[in-house]
Amino acid sequence: MSNLVKSTNFGGIYARSLHAENYATSETNRFRKYQKFAGQLEKYQKILQKSWRKTRNALLSIKNNLQSHLSEKQELYWPILIAITLLLVVFASRVAFAETGGAPNSLPISDNSKLNLIGFKKTPDPVKMSPAIAQTAPQDESNSEIESLKNDVAGIVKNTPMAAMIDPISEKDRIVAAFIVGIAMKESKFGAYAPHIGGRDCYNYWGLKAGGKTTAGGYSCFSSPEEAVSVVGKTVEKMIAKGVHTPAQAISWKCGASCAGQGAEDVRKWVADVAVNFNKINS
Repeated sequence: MSNLVKSTNFGGIYARSLHAENYATSETNRFRKYQKFAGQLEKYQKILQKSWRKTRNALLSIKNNLQSHLSEKQELYWPILIAITLLLVVFASRVAFAETGGAPNSLPISDNSKLNLIGFKKTPDPVKMSPAIAQTAPQDESNSEIESLKNDVAGIVKNTPMAAMIDPISEKDRIVAAFIVGIAMKESKFGAYAPHIGGRDCYNYWGLKAGGKTTAGGYSCFSSPEEAVSVVGKTVEKMIAKGVHTPAQAISWKCGASCAGQGAEDVRKWVADVAVNFNKINS
């Protein structure tokens, strides 16, 4: 019997039952697909959770290792951090104080540049000066310093035998000149008490034993004030190159390798007496 006949005979009951059966089958298939999809989501969720745990553990391990490393090597990294900070400060300062066309960091800083934070008055650019001015400016500055130093030295040693040395002393660096004058006052009262040979002044006002022609006591006897200043100046320059920048640091001039055999008061007085004129010139 066909489905149509069955539906006619049974008043459409078979058609309704068939529709209900098909609906139930469709719902079952849909539920199975949902279950399958939900299962896949759960599987992916577990994979993601597992991956996240591994990643978090790895990050924690890296963090702990880094903290441990920094803690153990902090004496190495702190100087590096300080050096980087100082470099940044220096760079910022150079930018802030940069001058037009002559910026020390070679940046193109203009007069109204925002990088010129302080706003100091611009000085003429030597490159833009005429050749004559550009060559004369440094020379004028050098001559001015020599004249200034010459006046300072002359104000101390005038009317003494050492006055003959004013010019060569003034050509030295200021700190060198300060030691030359300061030590000469203490060792010879600016030449008032200095070694002689055959009644001739040896121009050795510092008690220097530097070889060459010498007196009976071993003190060097120079042929001229210029030679004396040249030799003693080189000796002082070597002393400064070793880090001597104050009379207290120059005590080896009096004691030699050690002051063990010198009285403490004598050492103190030597430093104080040298410092009087050293500070007048090098202040």
